[in-house]
Amino acid sequence: MNLILVPIALLIFLIAWMLFRTLKLQRVPDEVEPAPKASIDSTLVSQHLSQAIQIKTISKMEMSLEDRKPFLELHDWITKTFPQINEKLTRTVINDYSLLYTWTGSDSHLKPVLLNTHMDVVPVDEATRKEWKTDPFGGEIREGYIWGRGALDMKGIMVSLLESVEALLKEGYQPQRTIYLAFGHDEEIMGFKGSLKIVEHLKAKGMQLAAVLDEGGIMSLGSLSVANSPIAFIGNAEKGYLTMKLSAEGKPGHSSRPPRQTAIGIISRAIALMDDNPMPSRLNHFLPTLKSIGYMLPFSLQFVVANSWLLKGLMIRKLAGNPETAALLHTTNAATMIEGGIKDNVLPSSATAKVNLRLMSGDTIEDAFAHFCKVVNDPRLKMEVDPQTGGMEASAISSTDTPAYRTLELVVRQTFNNVPTAPFTFLAATDSRHYQPICANIFKFSPYFIKPEEQKGVHGINERISQETLAGMAAFYYRLMRVWGDAGF
Repeated sequence: MNLILVPIALLIFLIAWMLFRTLKLQRVPDEVEPAPKASIDSTLVSQHLSQAIQIKTISKMEMSLEDRKPFLELHDWITKTFPQINEKLTRTVINDYSLLYTWTGSDSHLKPVLLNTHMDVVPVDEATRKEWKTDPFGGEIREGYIWGRGALDMKGIMVSLLESVEALLKEGYQPQRTIYLAFGHDEEIMGFKGSLKIVEHLKAKGMQLAAVLDEGGIMSLGSLSVANSPIAFIGNAEKGYLTMKLSAEGKPGHSSRPPRQTAIGIISRAIALMDDNPMPSRLNHFLPTLKSIGYMLPFSLQFVVANSWLLKGLMIRKLAGNPETAALLHTTNAATMIEGGIKDNVLPSSATAKVNLRLMSGDTIEDAFAHFCKVVNDPRLKMEVDPQTGGMEASAISSTDTPAYRTLELVVRQTFNNVPTAPFTFLAATDSRHYQPICANIFKFSPYFIKPEEQKGVHGINERISQETLAGMAAFYYRLMRVWGDAGF
């Protein structure tokens, strides 16, 4: 009888322990008092963004002198539009086109903080012009929105930063720590001539930064399909970037007498094998995100998250079914380009394809390359790192158990009505990765709430931002610079 009772008692204890862990996850964060109202003129900030959009600072892989002139025009516009910044901050032009503003603090013992954005925008596909409701570079203000390329990515943030600093200077605010504003000019083409050069400039001065804030996660509604409330996702890491080039050779000839596989067939087989055998999924980077919003989840998911040590397999299967959450679990691969053949009845002499990978922290370029070479294992195929883009390792993970993160999280909640916050791995690449040699606390957060249809405007059609959202962004930076400017970390 006792032998039967022992496993029953252990089972009851296990269930009770798992329920206890689940209840701990249900703790709701205390509310914080809203930040004092920022002295931001919402009409003026909209007008300024409209003007900035009209300056066509477009990034291209090959830039002529004519293409670069708009960046100098934008420099002049900033100088004329923000006289307090021009008078009281030190401006350094980096590599001819990027800008670094220094707001010198009163306490030289405190490490500086840096707020980063970029001035460049992607081109507008001429084939889509007729689908735009406004001139993509007109900066039109209508229907409560500012329209045009860069409204979201990233001139909205640039103007919000400048507007908030101008307002603080007018009030006579003086930060204790030095604050840098860094505006790169080539983020859309990897940032090697802009932000990287800014970092080299700071590094040459022996500078170490207390914190960096760049673009990244946004406030979104149910974007992870786990909650029906807005959540502010603060990136504390970002995925790496790798493009693999696949090449296969063939013998030209008539398509009526084909080999078992043509060069295109070899490439296609390799892509299919890569798609069917992705890098393995892991929970360790996504779990902190889910735990941070655990109190918002349905009980069944709370139970699984709280007891992931036992239910890891079940949890991975559930999350892997959604492309959004699946991308936060593993290194992804996507075939994005393929080329081969000259005519429908001629065997191709060669074929090439490119597969883009976004590397999860913990997976190196070497790991991913070795994995897919083993998966494909075809001597007819050449696999290499794409010489045009190379590769970038995944970023380091910035701790959330630091004053820098906690104060950032506090300001988000103070400014945006106690919105829930969560750290996460940002899926795309930002200029902030260049700052890793001089900063351990790098965070990626774009302070706006936009609807899913508005998100499609980033690099797409009808890019726009609401005037209300833009004013809220300026209020966020206004508050953050006061908090980070005086915090003793």
